[in-house]
Parts: sequence; C-alpha cells; structure tokens
Amino acid sequence: MPLNTTPRKDLPIIIIGTGSVGVHFVHELLKRSPDIHIKIFGGEERQPYRREDLTKMLAGELSEDVIHQSTQLPLVDNVEIFLNNAIVSIDKDAGEVTDSLGIQHTYKKLVLAIGSTARKLEVEGTSLKNVFSFRNIFDVESLKSRQMASRNTVVIGGSQIGLDVSYAMSRHNTKVTIIEHSTRLMHRQLDDHASVYLRLYLDDLGIKVRKRRHVVCINGESKVESVTLNDGEIIPCDTVITTIGIRPNVQLAIDNKIHVNQGIVVDHKLQTNALNIHAIGECAEYGGRIYGLSKPGFEQAEVLATNIAGKSANYKGSTATTRLKVVDYPILSIGDNGEGAMSNKEVMYRDIKQMVYRKLVLNQGRLLGVIAAGHWKMDDELHEMVEKKQYIWPWEKRRFLRTGEL
Repeated sequence: MPLNTTPRKDLPIIIIGTGSVGVHFVHELLKRSPDIHIKIFGGEERQPYRREDLTKMLAGELSEDVIHQSTQLPLVDNVEIFLNNAIVSIDKDAGEVTDSLGIQHTYKKLVLAIGSTARKLEVEGTSLKNVFSFRNIFDVESLKSRQMASRNTVVIGGSQIGLDVSYAMSRHNTKVTIIEHSTRLMHRQLDDHASVYLRLYLDDLGIKVRKRRHVVCINGESKVESVTLNDGEIIPCDTVITTIGIRPNVQLAIDNKIHVNQGIVVDHKLQTNALNIHAIGECAEYGGRIYGLSKPGFEQAEVLATNIAGKSANYKGSTATTRLKVVDYPILSIGDNGEGAMSNKEVMYRDIKQMVYRKLVLNQGRLLGVIAAGHWKMDDELHEMVEKKQYIWPWEKRRFLRTGEL
C-alpha cells in the first residue's frame, strides 16, 4: 500500500524500483524540481536498503536498521511511495502502468530502475536444503540462521560478492572453499598478479580457492552433503552459496517491445527507444555495457534527473571502481584492468614482503586504469586521475617503479 496518497492533478514521474539507484534518482530529481509529482513502486515489502551492504550485514558488521538509513525516501506530499506493490505491466502507447493490485497509473515520464536478479546455477541438486543464492535481505536472513550450524561451506563464484560472503561465513570457524571457473578471482576487475596476492591472503585466513573449476553436481539425499567438480573432485560440505553473477531484469521491457540487448538499451540521455521511457542502474545497457555497480547507477540517475528537470545533460559512461576489503587487506580496481588495447602500457610495482602490488595502465602516457593489492593511501585521488585520464610524466613513472607512489 502507498505511504503517501495525496491526490495530484499533474501527471507524475513514475519510478519502478526502490533499490538504491531508484531512491537516489528521487532525491536528485527533488533537488532540481522540489514540487514535481513522483510515484515510486517497489516489489519488496521492506523499506529500501543498500544491496551493497548485505554482505556486511551477514558478517555482523551492520544491523538491518543501518542499511536502510542511506536509502530513506522523502516523506513529502508530492512523493507517493508504493511498497510491496510491483508494476506488472506497461502500456507505452497509453502512457500508463498497472500495479499488482490491478490499478492503472498514467505517467509523464517512466523510469525503469528495476535492477537485476541473481543468475541461477543450472546443475542437479540446487533444490536441496541448505543451497542458497545471495541477492536480497531475505537471503541474508536465511544465511544468518545457517552461519552457526555450518562447518563446511562452498561458495560458487569468486566475484567481489563471493569473496565478501566467504569471509562472512568463515568468521564462525567454518571451513570455506571458493569455486571459480575463471583463471583468477575477480577476473573482470583484477589481473593475474593481484589475484595471486589476494589468493595468498585468503589462504592465510583458511579460505581455500579452486580456480579453473566449476560445479557439475550438488550431492545429497534431502540436504547438501558435497559438490562434484568438473575434474571429478568431490568436496564435502553442508552449505552451498551461489554468487555467479546477475541477470538484468528486462521482461517488462521485452513485453513492450522496448529495445533489449543484454540490458535495456539507452542512449546518452538514458532514453530507451520508447517515448518518455528511461532506464538506469543494473537493468540499463549503455554503449554495449552493463555496469552492475551502484556508482555508475547514481551517475546515470543524476544525468536523468537533470534532463527531466528541464536542463540538458549527457551520460558518457562511467569509470568503474571496485573496492574490496577482506579483513584488513584492501583490493582496488579502477577503470581498465590492462587487458584492453594492445597499445596500452603497464607499469608495475611489487613489494612481496609487505604483500603490496600496484599497476598503472597507460595509453600514450595517460592513465586508463589502476589495480592495487594492499594498502595505498591515495586510492581516492586515483579514481579522479583515471576519470580525467591524467598524464603520467616519465619522472612520475620512474618514482612509481622505485617507490610505488605517484
């Protein structure tokens, strides 16, 4: 049911999705047009929360109250909030949507911030007891009740979420094994060197890694007893958690013949091919890319809010930044990981004793990307340097090779 139902005569901006990107868009639009009429719909009955903080909630580092704090929707008369009430259909010709109660809502502009769902593992045994996915607050609640009982957990997927979940599960003296099909952990963000440093650190924590492997079967009578890998190895376990990526939610768009590739295709105005319909966040595809991170979604929300408020702004893509901290060992990836154009040049610094690795990815002297394992105080400055494609002078490269500093 809606939290606010103040009647308005003007057509509203309707947002589908109460995730952090949808909520951010509401705030950004109100900054630019404080009196604009907004309706926002979400399928979950809970108040909006930061999905990025779910692993910290699993690890016991944050309470549920805290993860709601940064995503509170404004309680003002011109914003109507509908929780536990998903939009089930769009009629783009009539310019209206239908909610789960069968009520039609006409819109001036429609914003799809419908996010993504966890990719499903397609092997035998996924229906056994104690097999979990990790995507929403309900998954966290199920896993928290499982944490204390689990003695051997297998985490399928060596992504950032997979690593965070592995650490959270290992905190209760549980043996954890990560299964990663790629040649390295966090294969999209890191290179082979950084992945080795990360793997060594995980090994010190007692978290084992099997790379270049995948699970072909989850075994057990009624509950998980083991998993079988593609090389025949059988790993005993009582809990399996899948973190094998996301799939953008695109069915609403497909049903209305809105252009979909991997995600909902948008242009530099975040406009789809349908009049007055936009998409932002994990469901949106720009320039052939789905970012799958909150910061690019926030940047898209800000550009779209500017345009809807009557001014002009263009989205030109985002510089993806990944920060991971396993206990007190930080991992940083910004922009290009070095596997792009052949013309890129890589400059590396290593300090094996301090478990420090740093790499600059350059093209004609300009900084395109950074990868770092271990502490580096200037990580905030590095993001801005990559965004600006800052020129790195030869003397700066020499100093970096000698000291690891810019």
